[in-house]
Amino acid sequence: MLETFAKNRRFLVTGLIIVFSMAFSELFSKSDNFSSVLQSFIVGIIFFLVVPVLYSKIVLKESLKNIGWQKGGVSDGVLAGIVSVALAGVIVLALTFVFPDFREQYVFPVIVKKSFVWFMLYELVLVAFIVFIYEVFFRGFVQLFWLRAFGMRAIVVQMAFFLALLFVSQSISWQMAPFIVFCPLAGFIAYRSRSIWYSFAASWLFIFLTDIFFLTFRQL
Repeated sequence: MLETFAKNRRFLVTGLIIVFSMAFSELFSKSDNFSSVLQSFIVGIIFFLVVPVLYSKIVLKESLKNIGWQKGGVSDGVLAGIVSVALAGVIVLALTFVFPDFREQYVFPVIVKKSFVWFMLYELVLVAFIVFIYEVFFRGFVQLFWLRAFGMRAIVVQMAFFLALLFVSQSISWQMAPFIVFCPLAGFIAYRSRSIWYSFAASWLFIFLTDIFFLTFRQL
């Protein structure tokens, strides 16, 4: 048994760090001493960005390319990104017209709806930050780093971990539907390109277009 552990130590330890990062991120987000937005930023940076980077770079002394911080396959990343955004857009349109609750419960902060400047800041700062830490952790750390040997099966596993985080934090809602829809597609983009930059760009573009669609749709 010790021999088996020695051979798989890197895989097992990385898996434990992933689980602990998710668990502690939820534990720390329960504090009532700070604003929820500030908590989300701090927790996200520490457990979904700093931990993967430090573990890869300092503990294992490996290049950050292993968690997808590389140029990767440009043509594969761009093509997969375009196809994924188009496919996800069709899915969102279908959900919008089939499920009225989606139209009603997908909301924005009031100030975002009234000001173009605040809308762009919301998209370029808050949304981009959320998308980025998800890409670093789930597509980079979980899929490309931890489950690299699993091939396309890693796409399913990283999505399962993402859904588990939403379930534990009681965040599964129509508000998170676009993120859930694009989760496997982002995994596919990362798999094809071996980089998180294309999945990040495609994920952000999809959420941005979804937000524009809902803002425009409600004004018709």
